[in-house]
Amino acid sequence: MTARARAAFRCPRNVAERVWKDRRVHSAVVPSETVPFVTRRPVVLAVFLLPLALAIVLFTIETGPVFLLCLAAVLPAAAVTTFVARWIAPRGARSRGSSLLALAWGAGAAVLLATGIGAWSAEQAMYVDDQGILREAIPTMWVLTPVVEEVGKGLGALLILLLARRIGLRGVLFGAMVGALVGVGFAAVEDASAIAADIAANDLGSGIATWIVRTFTFPTHAALTIWTGAALGLALDARRAWSRPLLALAGLLVAIAAHGAINYGNVAGATDQASFFVALGTAFGWIVVSTVLAVTLRLVLTRRA
Repeated sequence: MTARARAAFRCPRNVAERVWKDRRVHSAVVPSETVPFVTRRPVVLAVFLLPLALAIVLFTIETGPVFLLCLAAVLPAAAVTTFVARWIAPRGARSRGSSLLALAWGAGAAVLLATGIGAWSAEQAMYVDDQGILREAIPTMWVLTPVVEEVGKGLGALLILLLARRIGLRGVLFGAMVGALVGVGFAAVEDASAIAADIAANDLGSGIATWIVRTFTFPTHAALTIWTGAALGLALDARRAWSRPLLALAGLLVAIAAHGAINYGNVAGATDQASFFVALGTAFGWIVVSTVLAVTLRLVLTRRA
């Protein structure tokens, strides 16, 4: 084929980009930029994968090899939640690279941030009153923990969304998928750690009971961070610069408030058993609400496209 013939079949770069940018699709991939950014950014892989490896090593040292077995035990729930989370984004936006990075951040960096900063902030919030009783100036369970965990997960979602924009992946649906997948990674390590700790402190039967409960509530973190991710995806595409931080903050506050409400359920009942069911019911309710809204948003936006 001659050079003139090849030129006739070649779409100018500016035209291709203009066509794709003008499409009102909430996740589009520019044809000229389909090379996954993870293959061109070894530093990105190191930022996401090194904390993941460190988290697994630290939790394995803390609870022993049983942690790895518990991690394998939660994988079925993680796989199902991952499938649902990826369905939220349109088919062309289900980037494997961004999905893996989201899972890695949730299971690695987000867990390390929550563990380290959470322990430090909880210690700073403690004080001894006039009667010599140790008290909390700020409730750790339903105030500090939700803030630290949701901010840590949200940072990863923001970083991935910024990286993914380089290959044309953007929008509220893509952000929702990324946020949910960060929550999946976080929940996998958190649940495995809780099961392993229960086995070490009690017995195998107690660990199995914890595994059953954690399996049913596994999507909770995904149902929380999906709000942060969706808000970030919406904010990054907002035309008015002043509205971007407001949209992002609104999504983060929703996630923090819902997380705090779920955790508060653990102490809201008159008895430990009552508190357990209050927390369980709150978690299930939030999972249902987030799922229904995400599915509705996905159907509405994809039909418009």
